[in-house]
Amino acid sequence: MLDEGSVLHQPDCSEMVQIRTSGIRYEDIQLVGPDSTAQKKKYKLALGSRMMLLRRTLRSNAYLATMVHTVKVPSPPVGVALEDYHNQVAALIMACPNFERLIGLHPQYSHSFSKLYHALSTRKRLKHMDWVVQPSPFQRQHRLGRSNSSDNVPTLTQRQREMVTPGDLQPHQSATFLEYHVDWAHLSTLTIHCLPGATLTPDNLVSSALMHLTSLQHLYLSHMPVTAFNDNALLSLPPLRTLSLSHVPGVTCAGISALATLPTSQAIQKLTLRHINLESLPALARIFSNFTYLEAFTLVQSFAPTLPEDTFIWLMPYLASGSLRKLHWDITSNTTHANAADSILARSIAASGFPSLRSLRTPNDPEGIFQALCRPYERVDLASDRFRQPVARSASFPAAAPGSPTKSKSKFPAKAATLPPTETFLECTDLHQARLAAQARLEAARPFPRFFVNVIDEDGTLLEKYGLAGFMGTIESRISYNLRPDSGAKDERGGIVEMSDLMAGNNGEDIPNGKEGCTGRWNMSSSAAEKKDKERWWHTERGRWHQPELA
Repeated sequence: MLDEGSVLHQPDCSEMVQIRTSGIRYEDIQLVGPDSTAQKKKYKLALGSRMMLLRRTLRSNAYLATMVHTVKVPSPPVGVALEDYHNQVAALIMACPNFERLIGLHPQYSHSFSKLYHALSTRKRLKHMDWVVQPSPFQRQHRLGRSNSSDNVPTLTQRQREMVTPGDLQPHQSATFLEYHVDWAHLSTLTIHCLPGATLTPDNLVSSALMHLTSLQHLYLSHMPVTAFNDNALLSLPPLRTLSLSHVPGVTCAGISALATLPTSQAIQKLTLRHINLESLPALARIFSNFTYLEAFTLVQSFAPTLPEDTFIWLMPYLASGSLRKLHWDITSNTTHANAADSILARSIAASGFPSLRSLRTPNDPEGIFQALCRPYERVDLASDRFRQPVARSASFPAAAPGSPTKSKSKFPAKAATLPPTETFLECTDLHQARLAAQARLEAARPFPRFFVNVIDEDGTLLEKYGLAGFMGTIESRISYNLRPDSGAKDERGGIVEMSDLMAGNNGEDIPNGKEGCTGRWNMSSSAAEKKDKERWWHTERGRWHQPELA
């Protein structure tokens, strides 16, 4: 009850907007680039002055601390002790009770105690987690011993060396990794990337961790050994919207085919398969037909999927999806002619098997069969493509690459076994070279007109005949022939963002040579710039950072 004569203060709209705006500013915090020299000198800190000020502000204002959901921290400077830097980031995370995602830092997990991982494990509202798994000291020692013993055996083939799996984790290490996931009921995105020599064992460890992630929708697995993830783990996945498998040899074509029949997998909207060795075209057809919500599909591998022996296709389309909007198709082994899988896919698209398809990226299109299905373009290449030097193609691997632990009965492995052991295939197709090849096909088609104009006099005599519109493509097509990389990806890596790109690249945080960074001029008032006003908006010049998304 209010006393007589008392006044109840009601904030006006401007005050409410100001309060709301101040909260929004703290929801997504981005600390880009290095700290200013003046700030370091003022607070006598060689590293993390902005993180220290932010942590001090959040600890003094509980309301603002609860508003923070995402923090982008600066990249650690060269020569700085990573453990000290990680400890500062951990202290900042502990000041945010509703913390959801850490951006800009990908620490490596070595199965030992880390304040940073401990801080992340205590955030119950965490929604995004990236694991970069390092081999434990025991695994490194075990791998070194195996490598030395293998070198002493001259009869050991390269394939046998590559099939050597990392040593298992200690029981307490597996239990610790599993315990990190117990309180992450709100986690929606999980990425696990294993560095060379690392693994997660036993084989049900990842599946057990996923059981605690009741809100998981996006899963990215990269370079997982056979002992870490296999078909059984694949078939036990919860309902997902995004599934990305990159270099996961434990997953076989039979596992992918079985996944397509599960009711829990039909809600997948984005599927990426990179070097999973999808050997069977019927398995691919099953994916397209059963994933009724699939909008984006990526397939990158060295060999084309094939049909079973004595199988003939009488009706088209053989491959069909009514929901697919974006398709990335890269079969790297055929560089001079289209393979059978390319022809079947192209004929399926021409037969209206993909009515919703709007973006098609086929870097390896030697005969232009996919380019002919898309809308015509004046130019496909970029202005700088003809002046760029070709990049050395180091992303290759042996033809007899380590495959699945089970043997397939299809004719695909038999073909692979007949190849010379020294022959290598590219891991992906360079988009720069793909654009130049597509532009060459386009220019070669221009001398051959598609339409003719006949000039006829009153007597019906043909006076002149003009040829028009020499182009490559289909005018009525709604499909774009996209040979540009995704944001944050590189041409020489096939235009797809991988975990290694996020770990190695600064994503625009550093200022490139010859370009200007941001100094805060966008926040300058429209009136004449004064010294006092410049002190308000100016800051140390920093790069224009952007956040790429994994494929």
